[in-house]
Amino acid sequence: MSGYPVYLAINGELPAAVEITPDLSIEEVRTVLLAAAGLNDSVGRVLRLVRPSDGVLLAVGPHLAANTPDTRYYLEIKQDAFVPQTMDRAMSAVNVLLAQVSLLKEKVATSASQVESSTETQDDEILPAKRRIKGKPITAPLTHRIFDTSVTEELKNPTFDIWKWEEPEMADLLIHMFTEFGLIEHFKISETVLGQFLECVRSSYNINPFHNFRHCFCVTQMMYGLLHVTNVKDKLTPLEKLTLLVACIGHDLDHPGFNNAYQVNAATELSLLYNDMSPLENHHAAVLFTILKMPETNVLGSLSDADYKEARKQIIGCILATDMAKHGELMLKFKGFAEGPNGFNFDDPAHRTLLLQMITKCADISNEVRPKHVSEPWVDNLLEEFFTQSDREKAEGLPFAPFMDRQKVTKSGAQVGFIGFVMIPLFELVGKVLPNMEEPVIQPIRKALEYYKSLA
Repeated sequence: MSGYPVYLAINGELPAAVEITPDLSIEEVRTVLLAAAGLNDSVGRVLRLVRPSDGVLLAVGPHLAANTPDTRYYLEIKQDAFVPQTMDRAMSAVNVLLAQVSLLKEKVATSASQVESSTETQDDEILPAKRRIKGKPITAPLTHRIFDTSVTEELKNPTFDIWKWEEPEMADLLIHMFTEFGLIEHFKISETVLGQFLECVRSSYNINPFHNFRHCFCVTQMMYGLLHVTNVKDKLTPLEKLTLLVACIGHDLDHPGFNNAYQVNAATELSLLYNDMSPLENHHAAVLFTILKMPETNVLGSLSDADYKEARKQIIGCILATDMAKHGELMLKFKGFAEGPNGFNFDDPAHRTLLLQMITKCADISNEVRPKHVSEPWVDNLLEEFFTQSDREKAEGLPFAPFMDRQKVTKSGAQVGFIGFVMIPLFELVGKVLPNMEEPVIQPIRKALEYYKSLA
């Protein structure tokens, strides 16, 4: 099978070129990239491939797009598992230094921000959500892409390949979801306002390895796919569908790449503002509704007062439900609804509200529902975020979680535990209420578990 060249700048400097063919596996592509860097051993190495034109992380695999010598991808290679003791000490020292440099850069940026904000109003100074979107571009293309039927039908499936699309295309696919559900017509949503809303959202997601705009699209598309494969879309009201779309789109806005434990232990601005209670999720919701407060980006602007109040309550509830600290509590409550003497009751508002939250939770951690070549790059991206946080926590003398420690964690070990003890119980429980979950959704998760067990 004929191949095509892919041009690289290894660690941002060394130029190289490799040949990729569509029949290669993900591991074979990894081996090719490592060989280009002069490395023969792939154990414990994390590959990070970045398109420098826009900072987008690319999936390492056979679907990697061809480029030119003038548009080389940046290939960064890091060691993430246990290495020999002498190298381990060196790596630890380097990681501590990098974390300290990162802290220094943040302090400089914070000082600059404080100087810049000294002329702003007191409200702007005390509202990080408002500061976050201040000056964000809110212009969007006047025309949006019309996708082929094959694309829009595939969009309804959990197997949809999210790596094939650029960010502007993902925004247009989100617009299609609003259109296909009839929400633009039902709620008289201006397509210009919807486009500007998505553009402002897109620019308010940070360029993190994992918690970025592509993750936002991934979660929203999975929610959309779950509604279709289970046909629960036919049981939901237009307002509930609007709630789910807006909640998923905004569920990780302005995520800093460091989790709630770090926010609390480091006593960050967010932890102080929200009294250590789901600081990130509260911030995501606050940023979202700050965007929605502006007329030019308010996709809820045509709702009646009663509908807006209900939508706001449900959207906030769905976003707060993504805090994994609440996982056990929500599972227990939903189990009572699903397995109670009268079963789940779609006529009960409390049951419906919790179902929306559980659908959002499923979508948020759903990567293993997708094919391996789509899901596996997300694991590397998440581990990179975890390891960066752990390095920083060590440098600051803060507690750090073992599952984030680059010296102890393996990809397979992390995945076996998470899939077996979190994902499968969650999806099986939701499957007791939503039909047709077994074959298209739960079986792929079980296959992913077996795959990672085979690597352990």
